[in-house]
Amino acid sequence: MPSAAKTSILVRVQARGGKFLADDIGGAEVTVRDVHTGERLGGGLVQGTDSGNLSGKFVASASQSAVVTPGAPGKPPVIQWLVPDAATSGLALELPLIRPTLLAVAAYGPLGGLQSAQRVESSTWALPGQSLDQGPGFVIELPGLVVQVMSPPTHLEIPSLPAVITFQAKVTMMCGCQIAPGQPWVPSDFVVTAAIGLVGQAPSAVVPLVFEGSAPSLFAGSYHLSQAGYFQAVVSATQRSTGNLGTALVTFFVQSGAP
Repeated sequence: MPSAAKTSILVRVQARGGKFLADDIGGAEVTVRDVHTGERLGGGLVQGTDSGNLSGKFVASASQSAVVTPGAPGKPPVIQWLVPDAATSGLALELPLIRPTLLAVAAYGPLGGLQSAQRVESSTWALPGQSLDQGPGFVIELPGLVVQVMSPPTHLEIPSLPAVITFQAKVTMMCGCQIAPGQPWVPSDFVVTAAIGLVGQAPSAVVPLVFEGSAPSLFAGSYHLSQAGYFQAVVSATQRSTGNLGTALVTFFVQSGAP
């Protein structure tokens, strides 16, 4: 039986339209398997304190997935390239290969935002003894947005009617990068709503949540509640320029005997 040759691979996980997932968002879990046999060849947690640096110039180590900021009306978009450094998050593996192998590389994350986590798998051929760590490494692009409902908390009981429900949602890129004026991710590129209805039924109202500027990534709105029941609100965020989408769900209720 031929002896295995060590094959190096460096895996990074990048948010679509954003930076690499690093320790501040919990990183991502990576698994590498042989496509033909299903054998697990390696895996682990993408870790690092740095999520990469944005540059206006392309260099050999830059990710092929650029960060594009839509321009103001009448102005072109701003294109920046994501460049890793020595501290940038990644996972280095040594795979024991004895023949050319088609690898399935899967990433699941961000682990710091499990309600918004996604799993993506990509494949690549690898040869025994040949490294796969050129440029930024083998980059997996993770679509989506991290959506966290700050208010109302789920399972909130409303004591009386009528009531005003205040919604606040924090929306970030999958790398945790914040949305704010002056950042590469501008509020005008995002649409955030809360679809409200009785649990198990279609929404009866959709409330827009707008960026108010009081804090980065915070979108807010309100809903006037006038009937008793058990309600759910699906908060959704969409990024126009990339198609990124994220959702979160909370519940609130008013007992039928409430005044």
